[in-house]
Amino acid sequence: MNVSDYEIECELKSAFYDKAYSPFVILNKDMDFVDVNEAAVSTMGIEKESFIGKNILDVFPYLKDTERYDAYRNVIDTGVSIGFDELLFKGEFAESKFMSKAFKIGNYLGITTLDVTHVIGTIEKLKKTQASLTKVNKNLKKKNQELEEFSYVAAHDLRAPLTNLKSLVHMMKDVNPATDSMDPLVDKLSTVAQVMCDKIRALNMVIAIKSSFNGTKEDISFSDAMSNIKSMHSKEIIECRTIIKEDFSSCPQIRYNQAQLTSILDSLMSNSLKYRHPKRKLSIKVETKIVKGKTQLVFRDNGLGFDQDLSDKIFTLFKRMHTHVDGLGIGLYITNSIINDNGGSIQVKSQVNKGTEITIIF
Repeated sequence: MNVSDYEIECELKSAFYDKAYSPFVILNKDMDFVDVNEAAVSTMGIEKESFIGKNILDVFPYLKDTERYDAYRNVIDTGVSIGFDELLFKGEFAESKFMSKAFKIGNYLGITTLDVTHVIGTIEKLKKTQASLTKVNKNLKKKNQELEEFSYVAAHDLRAPLTNLKSLVHMMKDVNPATDSMDPLVDKLSTVAQVMCDKIRALNMVIAIKSSFNGTKEDISFSDAMSNIKSMHSKEIIECRTIIKEDFSSCPQIRYNQAQLTSILDSLMSNSLKYRHPKRKLSIKVETKIVKGKTQLVFRDNGLGFDQDLSDKIFTLFKRMHTHVDGLGIGLYITNSIINDNGGSIQVKSQVNKGTEITIIF
């Protein structure tokens, strides 16, 4: 390397040193300041001439007899660098927090720092925010538990008087004190009582299912789960001469809560059987897929179907797309709640008189 190249290199290093964003100082073995860059001068608010030649203890007397001072001396003696994560610098008008690293440069000690005041302030704010969110979540969990307990008590306590009301209506019919003009009113009262009892029963079922949301998960075979569902509905399946095709080859099993998966499959099977088309044999296709690393369950039938524009309403509590058969309108509501609680989603495709396809993304 010729002299001109060396001079250029020294000039570049000097420019980098002086224009660096972080404060940088150089001290000799006696801990006297040899040089400081522009960032150090700007940060500490002291003229460069006031640094040069002065001992570090003259400028920062609070370092005397401290571990940090001894650590700086040790770097010069051993050449082993050392870092400090958080240092407090007290200026004339403000306090700053720094990260610092000390290292040996030839026979000198180099110290560079990084202002982390805003970073630490942000971290402290985040910690406070996290603590606040934790408190809010705790309160929400408590409120949800209180609401769940209230719902259970309300549903449970209303069930008894409604059952008594039904019994009284039947007794009125048996005694038959009413005139012909009263008979329709008694029948209407009986119907209303039955509807209210069904609603209360549905709410109890919803509460019972939701209480299992934090249940234990296990590896479940889709084939075994479907066999149980077919056994539960065997009478209707046989009477309707239902054709059921299954393909779980892409994903034979899933890790899920047993009661929740049973509830999902039971709801889908029950709806297909209830809303089958009267003029053709019911056909059901159930299969699993792996799409973008996620397990999907596709449940497809050739039943009555419904208007696709109403698909976002089928998961509403007590919503029924067809009223010609008995039902509570809670099956898909519970299914949607289970899926959402486990971080999944549901997609629905349907056409009137052609059938419905429900895809569950676990």
